[in-house]
Amino acid sequence: MSEARPPTLRIGIAGLGVGAMNMIPELHAHPKATIAAAADLRPQALDRFRADFGGPTFTSVEEMCAKAGIDVVYVMTPDPLHAEHAIVAAEHGKHVMLDKPMGLTLEECDRVIEAAGRNNVHVLVGHTQSLDPPILKMAQIADSGRLGKPVMLHTMLYSDWVYRPRTPEELMQDRGGSIVRRQGPIQVDILRMIGGGMVKSVRATANAADPARPIDGSYTAFLAFEDGHAATMVYDGYAHFDSSELTHGFTMGGMPFDPGMHTATRARSDAFADAAAEEAYKESTRYGGAQLRPVEHRPGPDRRHAFFGLTLVSCEHGAMRQTPAGVALYGDAGTEEVEVPDYARRYTAVEVDEMHRAITTGAPLRVHGARWGKATQEVVLAIIASSEQQREVYLEHQVPYTGTEVE
Repeated sequence: MSEARPPTLRIGIAGLGVGAMNMIPELHAHPKATIAAAADLRPQALDRFRADFGGPTFTSVEEMCAKAGIDVVYVMTPDPLHAEHAIVAAEHGKHVMLDKPMGLTLEECDRVIEAAGRNNVHVLVGHTQSLDPPILKMAQIADSGRLGKPVMLHTMLYSDWVYRPRTPEELMQDRGGSIVRRQGPIQVDILRMIGGGMVKSVRATANAADPARPIDGSYTAFLAFEDGHAATMVYDGYAHFDSSELTHGFTMGGMPFDPGMHTATRARSDAFADAAAEEAYKESTRYGGAQLRPVEHRPGPDRRHAFFGLTLVSCEHGAMRQTPAGVALYGDAGTEEVEVPDYARRYTAVEVDEMHRAITTGAPLRVHGARWGKATQEVVLAIIASSEQQREVYLEHQVPYTGTEVE
């Protein structure tokens, strides 16, 4: 374990893209964290970072780890670089908060685990809505036995994901651009946490329904757990239906539901003259781009809608789902809503709290450690393999979820 016991975590951000824009305001507001440095290849992003935070900037993650006074590296670089940059951070003795997926292959995940163990640092695999407080509460209720054992789980999300602005690389299946790889880990984490973690097998089908966007844009997966219960996970990113219509009329961004919103997204995608024009627009939405406002002026989403689609859990003696204020329970004795006092806190804040606790106490991470991240990626890769091979895929590297997991 690192000898440093900082009262405030000094965090260096690796990668100032669209994902970082979603994370930075929450990280900036957290009392236990200081945004201390950043690494990116784009000069405009580094210029904006210095204007926002005044910290040192670098054009390589390795140089940031070597020269900046930081305790933690938050890896937000493109998916093919996640494992590489996590290993670089670990080799410099830095703890790691790592955007999902942990690595593109299980071998990459193993290399991250080995580097973290050899350098005695924590790796938290997050940036996922599975760590939003309502989902954590549902996992706690399931684990407590309050409604009996889980017997059936279902999570689904319908969105405009496929038609959001993309770079050419993001539309390449072999570069990790598919919806299974990029959105699947969130749903897998939700189901593994509530279902106890130990997935036995996967049977799935993924679909590429638009030749103009040649990546998997939807999937259906059936997960069988070791304890005998089962789960289904569904994602459709083709902009025909918004599942927010079923979750209290709010969109993922917290805005009132607009039935024409997804149609407009699809039309905007079709309106780009070519791939270069779409990439230029995507660039303008990244950190440092023309459309970015200063960090202190960026409004947060409506916290009544921290939903990642609709998740329903059936147990022996009842069922539960997320609500805009907490978790609704439907039990043998009637219906009640369990309030979640910290509902407004999103996953970034939870990640900082957990990393701060682990570093300052010397204790292991309780959620989403490195082996958990590998187990989730094993399920994601099994979804892809099952769809390609049209067969059930059995798993070998699962770890249980107890809320006190060991790295």
